[in-house]
Amino acid sequence: MIVGFNIDSLSGSREDDVIGDLQIQYNPVIDQIEEAEVSALDDPVARINFTFTVNYNADGDAAATIELTGNVLWKGDVDSIIESWEDDETLPEGMEAPFMNDLYRKCISQAVGIADTLNLLPPIPTPRVE
Repeated sequence: MIVGFNIDSLSGSREDDVIGDLQIQYNPVIDQIEEAEVSALDDPVARINFTFTVNYNADGDAAATIELTGNVLWKGDVDSIIESWEDDETLPEGMEAPFMNDLYRKCISQAVGIADTLNLLPPIPTPRVE
């Protein structure tokens, strides 16, 4: 379960005069996982650093990009999360879908505001990981 969500940086850019069918692609990447302490909680949490990119393409040409970097504080079985990451840079099987769904929801809600500022279509609906 997410107990903290922090954006460290965000950026957005768009190209002028791009014409064609607009396709929106999402690319969430987990960069690092480490144990962290939160003063409001007794148990440690997993700090999951991420980069989330939304790419807009029109007929194969790059039209716009939105990128967010930050971290999620996840309360759960921290030892198995870190062990799984150290073994093969993946999340534990039962955690991956709920984590990714929460990450998509939070990041896309941030990206909608940036898209509006850049006069882009909002990057919705939110994809769902099964």
